[in-house]
Amino acid sequence: MDYEQPAAQFLSADLASQGKAFIGKKITVKGTVATIDLTDPASAWIHLEGGIRCNLGTFRAMAEGRTVGGAAYVDGILKRCEEGDILLEPALLRDPTAAFSPER
Repeated sequence: MDYEQPAAQFLSADLASQGKAFIGKKITVKGTVATIDLTDPASAWIHLEGGIRCNLGTFRAMAEGRTVGGAAYVDGILKRCEEGDILLEPALLRDPTAAFSPER
């Protein structure tokens, strides 16, 4: 997924209202980690504030390296974008020092 630039970048608070035009495209989201779910060995999940679920797949170390309440930059394909039900799948954590210019 690192081979191309994201089509858009969003703060988590803005994604539900501004992201629908980017369904099926790679985007970046910056948000606060609400929960981390490692219960399924085949899929590591990070949930950001605002109902944003990010499926990191088998990249468990990425999820394990995050802390609840901490900031995360996530690149992923936007699959769903409804208030309280946003899905990035597949998703990967992004380097926090990489360029980030959210949509406004």
